[in-house]
Amino acid sequence: MEILIIILLILLNGIFSMSEIALVSSKRYKLESAVRKGSKGAQQALNLSGNPNTFLSTVQIGITLIGILTGIFSGNTITSDLKAMIENVEFLRPAADSLSVAAVVIIITFFSIVFGELLPKRIGLAYPEAISSLIAGPMYFISAVAKPFIWLLGITNDFFLKILGIKEKSDSISEEEINAMIHESAARGVIEEIEQDIVRRVFALGDRKVRELMTHRTELAWFDVNDSLESIRKKAEQEKHSVYPVADKSLDKLQGIVFSKELFINLHKEEDFNILDYKRKPLFIHENTPAYKVLELFKTSRMHYAIVIDEYGSLEGMVTINDVLDALVGEHPEYYEEEYQLVQRDENSWLIDGQYSFFEFLRYFELEEDEEESGFSTVAGLVLEKLHHIPVAGEKLTWRNFEIEIVDMDEQRIDKIIVTRLH
Repeated sequence: MEILIIILLILLNGIFSMSEIALVSSKRYKLESAVRKGSKGAQQALNLSGNPNTFLSTVQIGITLIGILTGIFSGNTITSDLKAMIENVEFLRPAADSLSVAAVVIIITFFSIVFGELLPKRIGLAYPEAISSLIAGPMYFISAVAKPFIWLLGITNDFFLKILGIKEKSDSISEEEINAMIHESAARGVIEEIEQDIVRRVFALGDRKVRELMTHRTELAWFDVNDSLESIRKKAEQEKHSVYPVADKSLDKLQGIVFSKELFINLHKEEDFNILDYKRKPLFIHENTPAYKVLELFKTSRMHYAIVIDEYGSLEGMVTINDVLDALVGEHPEYYEEEYQLVQRDENSWLIDGQYSFFEFLRYFELEEDEEESGFSTVAGLVLEKLHHIPVAGEKLTWRNFEIEIVDMDEQRIDKIIVTRLH
């Protein structure tokens, strides 16, 4: 009879251990999903997870009582019975008392560890949400019965935590933890690498400003209000875009923007053609506007393009919704667009376009962005920031663990750069 009671106590201990690890390991969003499907057990499990002191105190009370009862039954009856059996062996009789105690301790400990701890916890880890939903009801009942003692344990625990200066951690998940989970899932093949890449870009986009995404004014294709119809036709054929800024002799005198679709429909009108008849008022945003704020502005204004200005109101460039999407899914130039490239020459050397994105450059070499290196958006901008002057072809500089050599200049513009890893 005593052996049966001990077996039941060990199994009951296993249930408490399994319940504890299952609730701790449960994913909140999975429990919430089960609640939406009508699971009352999942709702109770969510309530328990929201009050960990009550739940953990209930579990510890149960495990402690089971341990005491197991010791009582194994100590009094089983040890005595085993001692009597050992005394029947003549040469073991002098050590019968010690051997019986040692044997009972070893056997009870073995079965308690295997069936009361290890196996139940492995099961709890394998099916956390299902088990949490299943045991939540009984745990509520036990906690209600032991409520006075749980209250005493709770305030005692909080008192000592306060003395030790230990604060409970927030349940919120950090960006680093999400990235780590995504990386682990990709490594296991649960998600695709492209999905991992997009998630990383989503977080990275939150740290980027519009000046890093825009097309700079020096690269903008635009129309002058004084351009002839033939000049506009040629420029539109040479540089195909969906939107063009319209200015009076200089981009600092912006008049508006025109859509290529509307413009091309009317390019056949030889007489009385005036490009200002087709201009529209653009959306203006500051160069330090966060990338996600730009998306919100595009949504509320129902525009997919914006003129970027600096603190003095001068035109710095233009950004479109495609520029933001490129930052999320990677560059995908159209057939008529030139893609700025980073090409590996050998194991430790790369040829890079000067206008290559500095953010993509950091990402390629797995480097962290320095706060002092946030005033530019291209690799050429990095060179100018470090040299403090317009370089000449052949000039070199050392940055972090790299040697940067300017190999080609297009007048005052840095065209090609060779980056060499030093060691």
